[in-house]
Amino acid sequence: MDTAYTFWIIVFAIICLGAIVLVVKLMAKRATPPMRKTPAHYVSVSSEEKLDDSFLKAYELDWKPERGLSRQVPEEIMRVVDGIEAISPMVTELSSRLNDPDIDPKEISKVIITDQGLTSYILKRVNSPFYRLAQKVDNIFSAIVILGYNEIYRIVVEERTSRIGIKPTREEWAHANLTSTIASYLSSVSRLGAPGGTMVTLGMLHDIAKTIMRKSLPQPEMPFSPDPRERLRQEVALYGIDHASLGGYLARLWKMPEKLSSVIEKHHWPMFWPVRELGQTAPDTLKELSILSVSDIAAKNFLGEISGIYIGDDYYRFIRKQARMESILTTEITRDLNRIKRMAGLDREEAAEDSSTATQN
Repeated sequence: MDTAYTFWIIVFAIICLGAIVLVVKLMAKRATPPMRKTPAHYVSVSSEEKLDDSFLKAYELDWKPERGLSRQVPEEIMRVVDGIEAISPMVTELSSRLNDPDIDPKEISKVIITDQGLTSYILKRVNSPFYRLAQKVDNIFSAIVILGYNEIYRIVVEERTSRIGIKPTREEWAHANLTSTIASYLSSVSRLGAPGGTMVTLGMLHDIAKTIMRKSLPQPEMPFSPDPRERLRQEVALYGIDHASLGGYLARLWKMPEKLSSVIEKHHWPMFWPVRELGQTAPDTLKELSILSVSDIAAKNFLGEISGIYIGDDYYRFIRKQARMESILTTEITRDLNRIKRMAGLDREEAAEDSSTATQN
């Protein structure tokens, strides 16, 4: 009897001891805040922690564009702008639809087929030898299903801008489409929440004022520098405004959303100021600015116009990429990039092959 009593006393003591240990552990866990680890490739623009500031040397420049209020458009350029018809509202409408997660190809095709000229243009382009489709496409719905929303949308923007007299050179066309493709890719892999449709639109329209300047304004005796920073300085010296600022003005004139207009206007800012600084002055557009600027530089690298990252490492870390072109121009998208280069006629061997195929057909 005494033995059994002693046994149960010991069991009860062990249970109580275990309960006490468990309670102590739970209380200690509540008292200690959880550790929050920030990925090494991400730069928090609001954090006060000190990082290696060696990347700031990229922003120690002799010249920087004006920042703050939108640059005033000179009178002679204003006269040119006044003669340009507004871009079709369909560009903005389709852009917003591309951002809809429940996007429906039937609804998109219904919007497009209301314009017979646009429909004819798209089908002609889709059935060209550049796409190398196995069979002929005779309706917009099928074109969307086969080529995808972004591809059709880029053709729409091309047709809409051409209709109002803004016709780019082969190099300008290729750059816009390359930038658009890269921006769409980065918007998905960066996971920053920048809408894909918005990035496609920005990629296509960010340099639209370059085409206007080339066509309607006097050109310098020597060609503009391929260096994007130096080109901006040259444009300001020659015209009193750079193409980015003029592009933002045009976008507002065409009643495009303010976010799009602002990003077009500032798309070269990341070459001049670090991400944390723009996070303070342009917080609402920082994601789009970062992706578009890196895409712009990557497209120039792909075409061999420049070589190098041109933007500080902080922007590459912000979009979750390494500060090297191989990290941006991945095998995942180079097939599409090469196709765009071929379509522009900048890849002479493949362009000649396509021309021969078209003649045979």
